[in-house]
This record gives sequence, structure tokens and C-alpha cells, in this order.
Amino acid sequence: MFKREQITSFSEIRLKVSGMRLTEVYEILCCGDDAEVSQYWLSYKNHEDNYNLQKHVTVPAADVIDVLNQCGILKWDGFRGKNPRGVLDGTMFSFTATVNGGRRLNADGSNNFPKHYRDFTDVLYRMLNTDK
Repeated sequence: MFKREQITSFSEIRLKVSGMRLTEVYEILCCGDDAEVSQYWLSYKNHEDNYNLQKHVTVPAADVIDVLNQCGILKWDGFRGKNPRGVLDGTMFSFTATVNGGRRLNADGSNNFPKHYRDFTDVLYRMLNTDK
């Protein structure tokens, strides 16, 4: 029987979300059995990007791997979501991840997102906004 490829490990995940007024960067770093999840607001000053930490939590790395597989992140690789015709404003994203011992995943889009993108961002929001 054919078995779908799964993510078994990750080292770094980065999601950059840009709108008219704000750019947010979400970063997930694997640290052994734990994962460090951070949210930054990106500003530009003196010709440099400045990452302003907004929130940070530690969660089990296994939970992150489960989310990556539930959202079908491997299928995101190579996604290029072209802006829909006539849409003049909205949200752009870029996604990178290093999984399974070095495999690099890349996706990006403008008002056009891969399947389960919203599920993934909802989980990030819940991770960062759940009081412990």
C-alpha cells in the first residue's frame, strides 16, 4: 500500500505575512524535544530590518510536527500563489522550512494561499495566545 510521505523532523520554519501596515514574522525553531515559537513585528529603520519580538512560547516539537503533517505542509513546496486579477489590496506571504534532515520547502503568494494555510496560521495564533 502506498504511504504518504510525512514530516518526521524540522529545524526551522519561517512564515512572513505582509499587509499594508504591518509585516509579521513567525519563527519556529526545533530545540531537541521542544520548539521555540516566536512572533515578530518587522520594521524598517536606517536601511535595516528590525525584528521586534511580540510573543514567544515553548511547545513540544512533536506537536509542531503533527500540525505540519495535518496541514499538508510538504505539498506547499513550490506553491506560487499569483495575485487574483482585480484584487488590489490584501496579504502576501512567504514560507520557508527545513524538514526531514535538510529538505528545504518554499512557498509564497499574494492573496492566494495553499490548502490549509488558514489552519496553520490559526494554530500559530492559538499557540502564541494560550495562557499557560
